[in-house]
Amino acid sequence: MNIVSDEVFRWFLTLAVGVVAGIWFVLDTRALFRTRGQLATPHLHDRRFGYMMGMLIGAVGVIGALRYQHVF
Repeated sequence: MNIVSDEVFRWFLTLAVGVVAGIWFVLDTRALFRTRGQLATPHLHDRRFGYMMGMLIGAVGVIGALRYQHVF
């Protein structure tokens, strides 16, 4: 016995992953732009690298959610 149909479950998972990944992408993009113009130190380079990896993870999540629903 299912609580919801398979289609509703797929859409719920797609929206949950897509929204979390989209928010992650936006927050890391905003944080990366905030570091522009600051004095370049090894600590700042590590933060920028982390923000770029967060953006990549967010983009993969959004693209994966869209591909799961056959948008591309």
